[in-house]
Amino acid sequence: MSAASNVWAPLLPVAMVGSERHAAALPTWPGEVGAVLVQAISAAPEPATAVLRACAVLAACAQAGARGADWDAELPPACPPEPLPEPQNASLCAQMAWAWQEGPARLQHELCALLASQGQRLPVQHLPDALEQGRRSIALRGPLLPVLGTRGLWLAALREDWRYAAGVQAEAADAEARWTEGTAEQRLAFLARERAQDPAAARERLRLALPELGAKERAELLGVLALKISEADANMLDRMRTDRSREVRQVALSLLLRLPGAAHPSRAAERMALLVRHERALLLKRWVQHAPEAVAEDWKADNIEAARPQHESLGERAWWLYQLVRQLRLSWWQQHTGMKPQDLLQWAAGTDWAEALLRGWRDVLFAAPDSPEALDWCRALLNAWPEKHLRDERSAVLALLPLAEREQHWQRQLASTNLGLSTLLSHVLAALPAGAQLSPEFSQALASKLLQRPQQTPDAALRDDYLLRSLLPDLCCVLHPSALDALAQRLQLAGAGAETASLANTLHSAMQVINTRRALHKHLSQETHA
Repeated sequence: MSAASNVWAPLLPVAMVGSERHAAALPTWPGEVGAVLVQAISAAPEPATAVLRACAVLAACAQAGARGADWDAELPPACPPEPLPEPQNASLCAQMAWAWQEGPARLQHELCALLASQGQRLPVQHLPDALEQGRRSIALRGPLLPVLGTRGLWLAALREDWRYAAGVQAEAADAEARWTEGTAEQRLAFLARERAQDPAAARERLRLALPELGAKERAELLGVLALKISEADANMLDRMRTDRSREVRQVALSLLLRLPGAAHPSRAAERMALLVRHERALLLKRWVQHAPEAVAEDWKADNIEAARPQHESLGERAWWLYQLVRQLRLSWWQQHTGMKPQDLLQWAAGTDWAEALLRGWRDVLFAAPDSPEALDWCRALLNAWPEKHLRDERSAVLALLPLAEREQHWQRQLASTNLGLSTLLSHVLAALPAGAQLSPEFSQALASKLLQRPQQTPDAALRDDYLLRSLLPDLCCVLHPSALDALAQRLQLAGAGAETASLANTLHSAMQVINTRRALHKHLSQETHA
C-alpha cells in the first residue's frame, strides 16, 4: 500500500458506515499535519462536518507535498529569446483558454489566423493545450505553427508526441537532418518546400526514399508531386501504379489524370473511344455508351480489377466501365462527343450505365479539382444533381467552387421552402473548410432566418431541432463578426428558458464562441492600431 493510501486509510471505516453509526473517535495523525487536523476537527459542530474537514485538510496537504518523478537526464538548453509579442488583454487571454480546452476546431483555426495576421504569438500559458490540439488534428498544424513562437517550438522539442511542431521551420543548415531524422510531418513539410523550389530535386529525393517508407507515408509524400506537376513526373507516377499499397496506387492514378500526355491516360482514352460510338438510330445519329464485354489481358497492368467487390452496387460490366471512366480526364468526354458538361450529364442519365458514368466522373473531378474544366462540371452537377446515383455528396462538389459562388447557391436554397434550415446549414458547414468565413451579406441572411424561428418562444426551434442544435457552435464560428451581436441576443433569451441541461450546454458553448470571437476581433485590432 502506498504512503498516500496509508494517510487516507483511517477515514475509510467512517466513510463506509457513516459518521453517525461509527462510534469510535476519529483517528489522529502525527506531526504538523496532525496539529492542523486537530484544530480543524475540534471546531466542527457535528461528526459529519469533522470528517469532511479532515478530508479537506488531507487533500490540500497531499497536493502540497506531491512531487514529480526525479529528473535524471541532462537539462535541456535554455529557450532562446522570443521576438514575437503576445496579446496583453487579460479578458482575451481568458477567452483563449476556453477556446483551446473546449472550443470547436473552427474557432481554434480562426484564433491562429488572427494572431498570425497581427504578427503575434500564443500566450505562454496556452502552449501546452495548443500543442496537444495540434497532436490530435493534423489540419490544425499548419495554422498553429506560425503562432507557437520560439518558446512553443522549444517546448515541442521536449516531448515526443509534440515533435510534429519542433523544427518544422528549421533553418536550411538543419534541412538534411530534418529529412533523414525528422518526423513524418517534418519530412512532408521539407519535401513540399523543396518541391516548390526545385521540382526535379524533390522528385529524385522522393524516388530514393520510397522503398524504405511505410504505405501511409509513401502515399502522403507522393501526393506532394501535385505541386508543380509536369510531364517529367509521368514515369515515376506510372511506376507507382504497381505499388503494393492500394492507397499509393490511387494517389498515383489521381496524379496521372493531371497529365493528359502520360501513357496511362492515353491507353484509357483508346479503350473508351471504342465504347462511346456515334450510331444511327432510326433517322438520327446519337452517341451510344457501351460497356466492356470482358476484361482484356492487358487491363490488369493498368489497374483495372476484373473481380467485382462483394459490396459493389454496380453489375460486373458496369464495374469494368466505371474503372475505365475514372482513368480519363473530364475534358476527353467533351472533346470526343462535342457535348458540354450539362449535356453529358443529361445524356448519361438516359443510358443503361448512368451510375458507372456519374460515379466515375465524380471521382475524376475530386482527383483533379484544379483542371480547367472542373468548375464547369461542378456547376453542371449542382444545377441538375443526380440524387439517385450520387446521393449526399453535393457538399463536396460545392466545396470546389469559389466561396462567392457557393454563397449564391446557398442563398437560392435559403429563399426556397423545399430545404429546411438545419439541412442547409449542414450543407454550408460541410462545404466550408476550417478557417473559412461567410460574407457579411450571407451571414446576415442566415442569422435573420434563424432569428425568425420560432414565433412562439425563443428556444422552441433549438429545443425541437436536434440537428440545428448540434450545428450551432460551428455556425457561430463561420458567421461574419457583424452578424454575431443580434444572434447573441437571441441565444441569451433562449438560454434563459432552456429546459434541459443538454440545450443549456449547447447554448453556453455557442455564446462562448461568440464572446471569444468578439474579443479576438476587438482587442487584436485595438492592439494593432495602438
